[in-house]
Amino acid sequence: MDMFGKVKSNQTTLYSDRNNCTSREHIDKWLSINDLLNVACFLNQNWQPDWENKSEKKYTFSVNGENVGVQQVEAPMSIVYFPSEDLAQQAIDIIGNEKLIRILT
Repeated sequence: MDMFGKVKSNQTTLYSDRNNCTSREHIDKWLSINDLLNVACFLNQNWQPDWENKSEKKYTFSVNGENVGVQQVEAPMSIVYFPSEDLAQQAIDIIGNEKLIRILT
């Protein structure tokens, strides 16, 4: 067993272990998602979207070709949300367009 209580085989490797990523690209995507979650947590300062409050504005990312932008949303459709367009844009600036494309596509 590993430190998370998952059963491990003596013949597992990072790429063949069913509990881990299957390729370097898979690892890069998960690490990018982790970066995004950390940035959103920092920028949002404990804010959570209230989906029952229709007057509360919520923003997330939109992908247009190879560019990431910001869009206002009224229903859950992504992995992170921000209380302002400015904070969502700050996240884009911090994470970067290329990494966000990797996450969102």
